[in-house]
Amino acid sequence: MLKSINNKRGITMIEAVLAVAVLTIGILGIIKLFPLALKISKNAEQETVAADLAQAKIEELFSLGYESIGTSTIEARHRLATSTQNPFYNYERQTVVTTVDSNLNTSTADLGLKKITVTVFYHLPTINTSSSLPVTILISQK
Repeated sequence: MLKSINNKRGITMIEAVLAVAVLTIGILGIIKLFPLALKISKNAEQETVAADLAQAKIEELFSLGYESIGTSTIEARHRLATSTQNPFYNYERQTVVTTVDSNLNTSTADLGLKKITVTVFYHLPTINTSSSLPVTILISQK
């Protein structure tokens, strides 16, 4: 007895076209995400630099000791580099020191607690806006 084998396995042209279309849509979607990911990465990089600049100033003041740190605007808002070639040219920093009471409210009397606020200002060219990062620390008299 001869059986007719007419059961062909494989993919049809329609299945192949659909597979290519789905793959193309997926790849195009991923390609569109790259510019957004680059913007997010650049913004995060700039915020990290701003945090490092603020931390550097706080450590500088902290190393002076409590008594050597005056209260007021220690550092008026200024650009951190004068040359446009310097990577810190787009960053500005301001440092303010105030005395605070035990409830962290500003106090005119020195009760042994100072609040240092360092604010770093920077420009985000990827979204064409300015941003700032305030970093605050409390130091106490020993």
